[in-house]
Amino acid sequence: MAEKFKNILVFDASSSNIFFGGADEKKVVFKAESFEKSRLSRFLPEEFEKVVSQLDLTELPRVVIGNGPGAFTGIKTGTAFFLAYIYSLGVETVETVSSFSFISALSGPCSEDIRIVLIPFNKGEYFAAVLDKNNKILRGDIFIKPPYDNIPAFFEGLSGRKAEIAAPVECESGVVHELNRIFSVKNVRFDGFSFDRSRFDAIPDTKKVNVISEPYIVNHVILPANLDSNGNFYVEAELQEAKMGQDSFSREEILEKLKQLKEEHSKLNERSGELSSKKIFTPQDEAELNLVRKKKLRAKDMIAYFENLLKEK
Repeated sequence: MAEKFKNILVFDASSSNIFFGGADEKKVVFKAESFEKSRLSRFLPEEFEKVVSQLDLTELPRVVIGNGPGAFTGIKTGTAFFLAYIYSLGVETVETVSSFSFISALSGPCSEDIRIVLIPFNKGEYFAAVLDKNNKILRGDIFIKPPYDNIPAFFEGLSGRKAEIAAPVECESGVVHELNRIFSVKNVRFDGFSFDRSRFDAIPDTKKVNVISEPYIVNHVILPANLDSNGNFYVEAELQEAKMGQDSFSREEILEKLKQLKEEHSKLNERSGELSSKKIFTPQDEAELNLVRKKKLRAKDMIAYFENLLKEK
């Protein structure tokens, strides 16, 4: 029988618009607050406390966290703060869920056949998913970037359906226009989000995580650095493959993988420095630098994963 909670706390930092709030037996509180990356760690704790202090949390709450995808630095900063907060309450187990489902739950009932959720990454780039009326992801792992001419291939078999678009921040008109060419878009929502406990009680595909025993950021935040070699598609394959084989890795194999990953990270760091120091910076240089930075993040997180695995051997 599922455990029942009087209280609930929810949190998502997948974009610059941070969502947080919750409910006790008497009150519901919720806020969507936009923070610049440089100001997130400074101002989020104060704003969060103003909202959550209105709840009676003497009884431990159910905790639901959106785990991305999105801007990885923001996710790490915001989630690290939130994990520290719930740990101070004595909470050890949380539920993670895709930020696509999280944002869809905040968007209210879907009035069309499907809902398309867009989460911004870099300028003009978005992670996207198609969800049904119950916030279940029908198609995810979509990475959209200009000039958007490859968008139809991602939604094969879904074209022509009545849809609505939801995003935590306003999206560029170009991507909305292209989606409207594929779907019959009836509604676009960039604001007006609200917390409805019943929708979070029914949110699908949550995963329980013990934040005391598991390295949350490494194992449970979806990593936007995991793009394919061309930087075109968002995938989790490498980390998932590592997890599936973790029981078969010997100590020597882990050490060898760590050596290879650290060498890779060092070379990428060197190349990043070379590109950043160029006096003449071309569009091609910018594209390469963005890809190098994504690969550096991927290598860094794989290093953290294998270092944690090594401690268990």
